[in-house]
Amino acid sequence: MTIYKNEIHKLLIAFFFIFLSNAHADEYHYVNMLAGNRAIGLGGAYTAISDDPAGCYYNPAGITFAPNNGLSASVNAFYQSSKVYESAMRQQDGNFVDWEQESFSILPNFFGVVKKLGNGTIGFSYVVPDSTQRRQKQNFSNIQSSERDNDIETFTININDSDKTYLFGPSYAYPISNSLSVGGSLYAYYRDKELIRNQILLFEQGQHYLFNYYETSTDWGFKPILGVMWEPAEKIAIGFALSKIYITSSDNESQQITRDTTLTRPDIIGSVSYDYSDTDTIYFGNSSDAIEGDFPLTLSLGLAYFVSPQLLFSGDIVYSEEIGRKGDVLNFSLGTEYYFSEEYAIQFGLYSDYANTPDLVSDRVNQTENIDLYSASLSFTVYHNAAGITIGCLYGFGNGDAQIISNNQAIQGVEINNLAVYLSAGYNY
Repeated sequence: MTIYKNEIHKLLIAFFFIFLSNAHADEYHYVNMLAGNRAIGLGGAYTAISDDPAGCYYNPAGITFAPNNGLSASVNAFYQSSKVYESAMRQQDGNFVDWEQESFSILPNFFGVVKKLGNGTIGFSYVVPDSTQRRQKQNFSNIQSSERDNDIETFTININDSDKTYLFGPSYAYPISNSLSVGGSLYAYYRDKELIRNQILLFEQGQHYLFNYYETSTDWGFKPILGVMWEPAEKIAIGFALSKIYITSSDNESQQITRDTTLTRPDIIGSVSYDYSDTDTIYFGNSSDAIEGDFPLTLSLGLAYFVSPQLLFSGDIVYSEEIGRKGDVLNFSLGTEYYFSEEYAIQFGLYSDYANTPDLVSDRVNQTENIDLYSASLSFTVYHNAAGITIGCLYGFGNGDAQIISNNQAIQGVEINNLAVYLSAGYNY
């Protein structure tokens, strides 16, 4: 068997290749997963409330108004997402088949504690703002290809992608007056990503194409959050938070193994010739870099109206600036909470998660997908003495466009459905 190695080459597949940028974690949305317990039920509309440990993440100035020292832990029992690329491939009989992916996560996504310290309040929290475990295992048959009179008899694809982001660090808030406070959090940022792709195509005339791709990426950095909380009137609160992620180190590695017997002559890319005439030939390539990603400056503005001790309404608008190829985004969230009694409360929220990518146009190729998401949250809390237990759920959906085949102008419609069920507990001491 002949194995050719090339340290920097990434083979371009002319007839069929999954656009790998669409396989990365959801870098095209900024909301992704909500954190905390009460905050999740309110749809993330928490910038003007933030009076418990979740405030360390949403608006650290708000923890000044925490009534007591508090401990909060939230366990997301199950996160599931389905993603369908409609009419992604065409069969010989003219019918189209969909491309389907599933993602799931089971993890604790928040832990936090706050404590009064003199006139101020300190806190510490651990947050998982994004976690994806995407899988796809599909077999297709009789698929049309760009090879003349040589359609794809069998196409098999296996995907196993994992991408998780973690934040952890301290917070501090200080009251300027009875109605005004400032605060800050300094999170360490850690992201761990792994992509695994396998494709096998068997053609009618006996040729085959094999592609194996493996990528790992690790990022370290920090995320400061500065917040202000102001209560201009007895029943009104206004919150403001400013944040940005800075990457200090990045380690990215990838490798691919390729075999393509559909080529009738050597494929020359640059100064390298790739000849598959030898039936035992396999090409191996790998690369590594330390390119650090960029993240936008994010501004959050929240308003809360405490109608009575039993009822409140809250709303947030969150602006993320344009950076690189990612456009600016303005998201919103709305929430309400109602106490049936001192022991029972219900929370409901709505929020958006708009794509930071441009709309796709018909005359271009290799465009990044554009999918806007909308979600609703509902939770129920039971309080007993100084403890509270919350159970809740989230449902989200979205539609948009994508191009999953590289160097092809075809645009696929995409539909996403997300579901989460979580259990959380809190304790004041």
